[in-house]
Amino acid sequence: MNANDIAPNLYEEWGLDRRDGERELLVLLESKDLSLGQQGQDIEDPRRAQLRIAASVLGSAAKRAEYDKACEAGLRPTWGDLGQLGTVGQWSPQPQQQQQPQQAQSFQPGQPAGTGQHAHQEPRFAQTASPYGSPYSRNPFAPQHNPFPPAATASVPAPLIQSPAPEISQRAGQDARIGMAILDLFFFSLISGSFGGALLSGGVDELSTFIGGVIILLLYVLGTECWLGASPAKLLMGYTVRDVDTKERLSLTQSAKRQWWRLVNIVPGPGTFASWVGAGVHTFTITEKNNRRGSHDEWANAEVVKKHPRK
Repeated sequence: MNANDIAPNLYEEWGLDRRDGERELLVLLESKDLSLGQQGQDIEDPRRAQLRIAASVLGSAAKRAEYDKACEAGLRPTWGDLGQLGTVGQWSPQPQQQQQPQQAQSFQPGQPAGTGQHAHQEPRFAQTASPYGSPYSRNPFAPQHNPFPPAATASVPAPLIQSPAPEISQRAGQDARIGMAILDLFFFSLISGSFGGALLSGGVDELSTFIGGVIILLLYVLGTECWLGASPAKLLMGYTVRDVDTKERLSLTQSAKRQWWRLVNIVPGPGTFASWVGAGVHTFTITEKNNRRGSHDEWANAEVVKKHPRK
């Protein structure tokens, strides 16, 4: 990657939504960087270097605002310009433009200089050498020691967000969680329906059939999570449920807290209604902003992650 290459629109290049906040964008860019790393691309690969530059710009409200203003003005900064913005938090104007502001205002990036202009005049976003190292080596996804003296960073706003832990990208997203929940519902209905039908056809009374159904529910919801590490659907898709701190399987109490909205189905009528309400609330809290943990996960101090996340 050449520092003088014109950079594409960062939002379009990485499929980002302009409506997302800085934290959401940083999480998404980190996920893409981790994905490239898992594919065997080295940390110094140009594509990963571009991701780090994009994260350093879009992950800060102040730097992102500067970049958005440039895009709205129709200007096209280079990768070197973006690296400088991500590093020091501001653009570096061309010296000639400071002396001749009228010419700078009429100059359009990408067009040849007109009559009376110096042949060596550059676009507004001029690449300047930095004595503090290349911006391509900076990693916005991890804490960094500040290589700049206080004078160089006096005007740079303090970071507004903290980089999320790398393991967040290993957690199941909202779409995956919905899909696994539907699959679990299918499995449970198949098992409980077959069991209940067998009991009723065998002359067992309805109360005994109901008790048998409750036992199956407890075994399917709590038993699989505590003893196997996850429900059948999650295991099938390669996920496990564990404690956020200890990384161990959930205790029975934790699992009951996390699965309360399924357990209330034991009570017909009101329990079923509460279950659907709880399912909706918890589903819509599984977002990137919430680090892919629903409110029920947080209550149980749990997370749904890949079985063997990358260390």
